[in-house]
Amino acid sequence: MRRLLPHLWFTALLLLLAQPALAASDARMQVLVAPDAERGITLDTLRSNIAQAADMALPRLWARIVPQQAQRDIPGNIKGIRFLQRATPGDDGVTIVFQSRRVFAWLKANNIPYIAEAPAWHLTIDLQNAAGRSMPESAARLRRHAENLAEYIGYSEDSTAPALVLAWRWLDSRQVSLSVRGGTRLGEFAQTRIVASGDPAQQLQPWLDELLLKARDAYVASAEPILPVVTGPQVAPADQPLEAVSASADGYLLLKVQRQAPLSEQILFEQDLLQDPRILDLSLRQVNRDGQQYRLHLKGSDDLWLRDWFSRRGMVLTPTIEGWVASQEMPAR
Repeated sequence: MRRLLPHLWFTALLLLLAQPALAASDARMQVLVAPDAERGITLDTLRSNIAQAADMALPRLWARIVPQQAQRDIPGNIKGIRFLQRATPGDDGVTIVFQSRRVFAWLKANNIPYIAEAPAWHLTIDLQNAAGRSMPESAARLRRHAENLAEYIGYSEDSTAPALVLAWRWLDSRQVSLSVRGGTRLGEFAQTRIVASGDPAQQLQPWLDELLLKARDAYVASAEPILPVVTGPQVAPADQPLEAVSASADGYLLLKVQRQAPLSEQILFEQDLLQDPRILDLSLRQVNRDGQQYRLHLKGSDDLWLRDWFSRRGMVLTPTIEGWVASQEMPAR
């Protein structure tokens, strides 16, 4: 028996060492806490006070796994040590590794939404100036910024993952339109904003941050996609009056465009519609064989002007119980 004891201790030690390695497979659970000269926190301070290092690492963990809107619900008195799996001192600071099961169990028990697995996508960024010329240098700078941001907000870049295509185009010196495409939970939509003059990459960086955070937050546990692609017809509940799903309640309406067009023409159509000041926002809700369905946010409740808008483009707009349907105008015989 005495001869077996060293072997048993060695086996137990291997199991203890192997268990953290398996549990720490989620890279978001690992945070490097560096010294902070402004706060008087040295490397020796971190090495001698692991509890303090864990507390410093905790906000960065929440920033990776908890949606933006839910982070305010996390109590400020939660200690990082309760989730600690291990701490490893190094030359650059102390690496804190949190126990993922403990972290997610606490979030679930406190009804705080979380992102169970780090989402992944293949990001493509395209910029065009008002003349239609590509802006590769600015696009590359935004791409590098997104790569640096990935670690801080908890997503990964993977060429085999669903595509996330962000295409910006300047309409004039201040107006910029955005087209979002791909297979992520962010969905597909278009919008236009006014940006300040100056360095294009610098002006678009906050917009890019916002989009990446929204894309990440769409993967919250048990969440549905923000803008799901619906393949079947949308039907109002039986007890809901038809007036409730009619054209333009509260400045919003559903618009179905019955037209087959390549993606490039579809994007141009969306950009053309967004240039009208009476359209505040536009989102693509559904794509099928018949065409596309959009959700429009109008400035005001008047939507009759849309008939003239489509008529000038050779299309007829007709009302339905769900909204408007735009179809190609038949040539006169």
